[in-house]
Amino acid sequence: MLGLLRPTDRSWVDTTRGNLGILLSDHAHCELKAAQSALSLVARFGGEFPQLVAPLSALAREETEHFEQVHQVAAEYGTAIGYPEADTYVNAVRTALQGLGNAPNMLDRLLVAAVIEARSCERFKVLSTHMEPEKLRVFYRELMESEARHFALFSQLADDCFGADLARPRLKRLMALEADIIQARSVNPTVHG
Repeated sequence: MLGLLRPTDRSWVDTTRGNLGILLSDHAHCELKAAQSALSLVARFGGEFPQLVAPLSALAREETEHFEQVHQVAAEYGTAIGYPEADTYVNAVRTALQGLGNAPNMLDRLLVAAVIEARSCERFKVLSTHMEPEKLRVFYRELMESEARHFALFSQLADDCFGADLARPRLKRLMALEADIIQARSVNPTVHG
Protein backbone atom coordinates (compact mmCIF):
# COMPACT_ATOMS: atom_id res chain seq x y z
CA MET A 1 0.00 0.00 0.00
CA LEU A 2 1.38 3.39 -1.05
CA GLY A 3 4.84 1.96 -1.60
CA LEU A 4 5.20 0.33 1.81
CA LEU A 5 7.21 -2.86 1.62
CA ARG A 6 6.17 -4.52 4.90
CA PRO A 7 2.60 -4.82 6.15
CA THR A 8 1.63 -4.38 9.75
CA ASP A 9 1.84 -7.58 11.76
CA ARG A 10 -1.44 -8.94 13.12
CA SER A 11 -0.04 -8.76 16.66
CA TRP A 12 -0.24 -4.95 16.45
CA VAL A 13 -4.02 -5.16 16.01
CA ASP A 14 -4.36 -7.36 19.08
CA THR A 15 -2.16 -5.03 21.11
CA THR A 16 -4.13 -1.92 20.13
CA ARG A 17 -7.48 -3.54 20.86
CA GLY A 18 -6.44 -4.10 24.45
CA ASN A 19 -5.00 -0.61 24.85
CA LEU A 20 -7.44 1.76 23.19
CA GLY A 21 -6.65 4.61 25.58
CA ILE A 22 -2.94 4.50 24.74
CA LEU A 23 -3.69 4.30 21.02
CA LEU A 24 -6.07 7.27 21.08
CA SER A 25 -3.71 9.41 23.14
CA ASP A 26 -0.80 8.66 20.83
CA HIS A 27 -2.99 9.19 17.77
CA ALA A 28 -4.08 12.61 19.03
CA HIS A 29 -0.47 13.66 19.45
CA CYS A 30 0.42 12.32 16.00
CA GLU A 31 -2.22 14.60 14.50
CA LEU A 32 -0.82 17.62 16.34
CA LYS A 33 2.73 16.77 15.30
CA ALA A 34 1.61 16.44 11.68
CA ALA A 35 0.00 19.91 11.83
CA GLN A 36 3.13 21.38 13.40
CA SER A 37 5.36 19.72 10.82
CA ALA A 38 3.32 21.13 7.93
CA LEU A 39 3.45 24.63 9.41
CA SER A 40 7.16 24.27 10.05
CA LEU A 41 7.72 23.46 6.37
CA VAL A 42 5.71 26.55 5.39
CA ALA A 43 7.61 28.76 7.82
CA ARG A 44 11.04 27.53 6.75
CA PHE A 45 10.59 27.00 3.01
CA GLY A 46 7.44 28.89 1.97
CA GLY A 47 9.38 31.94 0.84
CA GLU A 48 11.58 29.96 -1.53
CA PHE A 49 8.85 27.50 -2.52
CA PRO A 50 5.55 29.42 -2.43
CA GLN A 51 3.71 26.40 -3.87
CA LEU A 52 3.97 24.86 -0.38
CA VAL A 53 1.98 27.54 1.40
CA ALA A 54 -1.62 26.84 0.40
CA PRO A 55 -1.62 23.02 0.46
CA LEU A 56 0.42 22.67 3.65
CA SER A 57 -1.59 25.35 5.44
CA ALA A 58 -4.75 23.47 4.49
CA LEU A 59 -3.17 20.20 5.62
CA ALA A 60 -2.29 21.73 9.00
CA ARG A 61 -5.91 22.82 9.46
CA GLU A 62 -7.12 19.33 8.55
CA GLU A 63 -4.67 17.67 10.94
CA THR A 64 -5.86 20.00 13.70
CA GLU A 65 -9.44 18.97 12.95
CA HIS A 66 -8.36 15.35 13.17
CA PHE A 67 -6.84 16.04 16.57
CA GLU A 68 -10.17 17.45 17.72
CA GLN A 69 -11.98 14.37 16.38
CA VAL A 70 -9.60 11.98 18.12
CA HIS A 71 -9.92 14.00 21.32
CA GLN A 72 -13.70 13.68 21.11
CA VAL A 73 -13.53 9.91 20.51
CA ALA A 74 -11.15 9.55 23.45
CA ALA A 75 -13.55 11.47 25.68
CA GLU A 76 -16.42 9.22 24.58
CA TYR A 77 -14.37 6.22 25.75
CA GLY A 78 -13.38 7.90 29.01
CA THR A 79 -9.76 8.32 27.96
CA ALA A 80 -7.71 11.42 28.64
CA ILE A 81 -5.07 12.54 26.19
CA GLY A 82 -1.81 11.99 28.04
CA TYR A 83 1.55 13.65 27.74
CA PRO A 84 3.16 13.13 24.31
CA GLU A 85 5.81 10.46 24.09
CA ALA A 86 8.76 10.66 21.73
CA ASP A 87 7.85 8.96 18.46
CA THR A 88 10.74 6.53 18.07
CA TYR A 89 9.40 5.40 14.69
CA VAL A 90 9.54 8.92 13.25
CA ASN A 91 12.99 9.45 14.74
CA ALA A 92 14.19 6.17 13.21
CA VAL A 93 12.86 7.13 9.75
CA ARG A 94 14.60 10.50 9.99
CA THR A 95 17.84 8.87 11.10
CA ALA A 96 17.64 6.35 8.25
CA LEU A 97 17.95 9.21 5.76
CA GLN A 98 21.48 9.88 6.96
CA GLY A 99 22.58 6.68 5.27
CA LEU A 100 21.22 7.75 1.89
CA GLY A 101 23.72 10.54 1.25
CA ASN A 102 23.11 14.24 0.94
CA ALA A 103 19.95 15.72 -0.49
CA PRO A 104 18.17 19.03 0.05
CA ASN A 105 16.77 19.29 3.58
CA MET A 106 13.31 20.18 2.34
CA LEU A 107 13.22 17.16 0.02
CA ASP A 108 14.05 14.86 2.90
CA ARG A 109 11.44 16.45 5.13
CA LEU A 110 8.79 16.01 2.42
CA LEU A 111 9.79 12.38 1.91
CA VAL A 112 9.79 11.58 5.62
CA ALA A 113 6.32 13.12 5.86
CA ALA A 114 5.19 11.00 2.90
CA VAL A 115 6.47 7.80 4.52
CA ILE A 116 4.82 8.64 7.85
CA GLU A 117 1.52 9.35 6.12
CA ALA A 118 1.77 6.10 4.16
CA ARG A 119 2.33 4.06 7.33
CA SER A 120 -0.44 5.88 9.15
CA CYS A 121 -2.76 5.18 6.23
CA GLU A 122 -1.88 1.49 6.31
CA ARG A 123 -2.39 1.31 10.08
CA PHE A 124 -5.74 3.09 9.85
CA LYS A 125 -6.83 0.67 7.15
CA VAL A 126 -6.04 -2.20 9.52
CA LEU A 127 -8.00 -0.50 12.29
CA SER A 128 -10.90 0.17 9.92
CA THR A 129 -11.31 -3.56 9.39
CA HIS A 130 -10.47 -4.96 12.83
CA MET A 131 -11.56 -2.50 15.53
CA GLU A 132 -14.70 -2.80 17.61
CA PRO A 133 -17.24 -1.29 17.70
CA GLU A 134 -18.35 -0.40 14.17
CA LYS A 135 -18.15 3.31 15.03
CA LEU A 136 -14.36 3.04 15.44
CA ARG A 137 -14.01 1.16 12.16
CA VAL A 138 -15.87 3.95 10.33
CA PHE A 139 -13.79 6.60 12.10
CA TYR A 140 -10.51 5.00 11.05
CA ARG A 141 -11.77 4.37 7.52
CA GLU A 142 -12.37 8.10 7.07
CA LEU A 143 -8.96 8.96 8.49
CA MET A 144 -7.31 6.33 6.28
CA GLU A 145 -8.60 8.15 3.22
CA SER A 146 -7.16 11.44 4.50
CA GLU A 147 -3.78 9.87 5.16
CA ALA A 148 -3.70 8.51 1.60
CA ARG A 149 -4.33 12.03 0.27
CA HIS A 150 -1.60 13.40 2.53
CA PHE A 151 0.89 10.81 1.25
CA ALA A 152 0.02 11.82 -2.32
CA LEU A 153 0.41 15.51 -1.46
CA PHE A 154 3.87 15.15 0.08
CA SER A 155 5.04 12.88 -2.74
CA GLN A 156 3.74 15.30 -5.37
CA LEU A 157 5.34 18.30 -3.65
CA ALA A 158 8.67 16.47 -3.59
CA ASP A 159 8.34 15.75 -7.32
CA ASP A 160 7.25 19.31 -8.11
CA CYS A 161 9.96 21.02 -6.10
CA PHE A 162 12.91 18.71 -6.81
CA GLY A 163 11.94 16.65 -9.84
CA ALA A 164 10.74 13.08 -10.00
CA ASP A 165 14.20 11.87 -11.08
CA LEU A 166 15.60 12.86 -7.68
CA ALA A 167 12.55 12.47 -5.44
CA ARG A 168 11.15 9.09 -6.49
CA PRO A 169 14.29 6.96 -6.21
CA ARG A 170 15.05 8.53 -2.84
CA LEU A 171 11.51 7.81 -1.64
CA LYS A 172 11.82 4.22 -2.83
CA ARG A 173 15.09 3.79 -0.91
CA LEU A 174 13.55 5.36 2.18
CA MET A 175 10.61 2.95 1.94
CA ALA A 176 13.05 0.03 1.97
CA LEU A 177 14.69 1.41 5.11
CA GLU A 178 11.26 1.96 6.66
CA ALA A 179 10.44 -1.71 6.09
CA ASP A 180 13.54 -2.66 8.09
CA ILE A 181 12.53 -0.24 10.85
CA ILE A 182 9.02 -1.76 11.07
CA GLN A 183 10.42 -5.29 11.15
CA ALA A 184 12.85 -4.48 13.96
CA ARG A 185 10.37 -2.62 16.19
CA SER A 186 8.68 -4.15 19.17
CA VAL A 187 4.89 -4.08 19.03
CA ASN A 188 3.31 -1.21 20.96
CA PRO A 189 -0.27 0.09 21.03
CA THR A 190 0.65 3.32 19.27
CA VAL A 191 -0.04 4.48 15.73
CA HIS A 192 3.49 3.63 14.61
CA GLY A 193 4.25 1.14 17.40
